[in-house]
Amino acid sequence: MGGAWLSQHLWEKYLYSGDLNYLESVYPVLKSACEFYQDFLVEEPTNNWLVVSPSISPENAPAGRPSVTAGATMDNQILFDLFSKTIKAASLLNQDRELMADFQQILDRLPPMQVGQHGQLQEWMEDLDNPNDKHRHVSHLYGLYPSNQITPYATPELFDAARTTLIHRGDVSTGWSMGWKVNFWARLLDGNHAMKLIKDQLTLVDPVNGGR
Repeated sequence: MGGAWLSQHLWEKYLYSGDLNYLESVYPVLKSACEFYQDFLVEEPTNNWLVVSPSISPENAPAGRPSVTAGATMDNQILFDLFSKTIKAASLLNQDRELMADFQQILDRLPPMQVGQHGQLQEWMEDLDNPNDKHRHVSHLYGLYPSNQITPYATPELFDAARTTLIHRGDVSTGWSMGWKVNFWARLLDGNHAMKLIKDQLTLVDPVNGGR
């Protein structure tokens, strides 16, 4: 999924510059990434969604189950960004109208984000999240950050579910994870909580325990 994620940086650079010549130069990369997943995606049997399989939510797994799955939420979110932004790019450049119609059909069949039994944003297609799971990765909040698929204005239910997920995960974690959570809390419009995490990372430790 790395290529699909990296493709978003090309689109975001265009958003910053508004340079259509630049967008035209990177459009083949966006288009080719979509064409790869056009061949790679498979239909899951329950809802007939198109999913990545095998898939994984990085370094995490439901209790008692293998980590390998189909259509982990983060993968679905990344693909939503890839296909939706490529379709927008093609429209701006007036290219590949028929192919974009095919891409739109794929986009329409990607699994939606789901709210689970604990009010959380589901990490997997099945409702398997453990509210006591304090895992350092919160991969399924990609839709909150760095993406903007989850907002209080357009998707308030998902916005609340993302907040519940982050509360379940807790604040204490590895340094990089806490830094990532700063961004999550900022996107959740809670600057005080974001500042708390920044201060927590700057807490002095005993050199006996922390090394020299």
